[in-house]
Amino acid sequence: MKYDFTTKIDRSNTGAFKYDFMPEPLRGSGIVPMTVADMEFSAPPEVNEAVAQAAYHGCYGYTGADRAYLDAIKLWQRTRHDWEIEDDWYVVTNGVVQALGIAVRAFTEPEDSVLIMTPVYHPFYGAVEDNGRKLVTSALTEKDARYEIDFDDLEAKAADPRVKLLLLCSPHNPIGRVWSADELKRISDICIKNGVVVVSDEIHNDLIMPGYAHTTFAKIEGAADNCIVCTAISKTFNLAGLSCSNIFVPNEELRKRFSKEASVSGCGCVPYIARFATIAAYTKGAEWLDELISVVDGNFRLVYDFIASRLPEFNVTKAEGTYLAWIDMRSLGLGHEELNAFMAEKAMIADNDGEMFGIAGDGFRRWNLALPRKELEAALIRLEKAVKEFKK
Repeated sequence: MKYDFTTKIDRSNTGAFKYDFMPEPLRGSGIVPMTVADMEFSAPPEVNEAVAQAAYHGCYGYTGADRAYLDAIKLWQRTRHDWEIEDDWYVVTNGVVQALGIAVRAFTEPEDSVLIMTPVYHPFYGAVEDNGRKLVTSALTEKDARYEIDFDDLEAKAADPRVKLLLLCSPHNPIGRVWSADELKRISDICIKNGVVVVSDEIHNDLIMPGYAHTTFAKIEGAADNCIVCTAISKTFNLAGLSCSNIFVPNEELRKRFSKEASVSGCGCVPYIARFATIAAYTKGAEWLDELISVVDGNFRLVYDFIASRLPEFNVTKAEGTYLAWIDMRSLGLGHEELNAFMAEKAMIADNDGEMFGIAGDGFRRWNLALPRKELEAALIRLEKAVKEFKK
């Protein structure tokens, strides 16, 4: 490969959540964690070079979405997602999680409800409840390690006049589904029929496994006037620490409401370093991303094959997108805290507890597979050894 996806990068003492806040007994162990959704790979060298040049300039003042920046994000959406966006659709925030909270406050009142489909990325819950709104959940249905939307339940929940907003995870974290255009059309139709605005979190939209295709929600017929599309460079290019997200709101009235709340929340500037990184990533990063996807796809295949042949009591959801594996370990029969202790103390694996994504995730683990293959192999071998010891 042209790019390096094999070198182990020492991230200790950098303030990294994954490393410097790792729970005992794993802190300082040398174990590569598979927790927080950032990568164990360097960003594209073209981006690193642009960031270094920006830093060398030495004047880190307030920065906005200038012509070069807007052209870069428009180019990426056009060439990667076949989506033409207009300049005035754009709103900057310092993260998609921040954008979720902004949307909840902009489009609902305290007495209103917000709908999510579970299990789902845990900040969805906080975006609703921390802003004093009522949370309404529609559980995804799981069969043979694959999840589907329960459209009957979704429509029944959306029909409640108190439900004003749907937070959609597309592609879905943690289950790895890439919703089809037909599924998205059904979601859109249900929400339009019931006066429910859709906030589509598409932060993983570039991380699509071979054989699948992501559809931007706003491209669905009739959806553009009833949605907010949230994107970022963070997951795609391992740039989460630059805290910059690009939010697109095609409908003028929705955009005014969202922009007003974003302004109240202190948004407005494109972070200085993020400007240079975004332009470089979106104009020069496609080849790096293609190689990354092949590496992540290979890691998924390793997990599928290893678990099927050596740990068949577990099930792995087939990932269509993201770099996040969703592993069913309920067969161990361990309670929530017992399973956490087993993974950390016996398997020596730092991963995510499935229950953090909702009660339906109890007994599951989420693994971040954006790491060098040899580190993943080592984790799988440790897991196999721990399970064998457990069964004795």
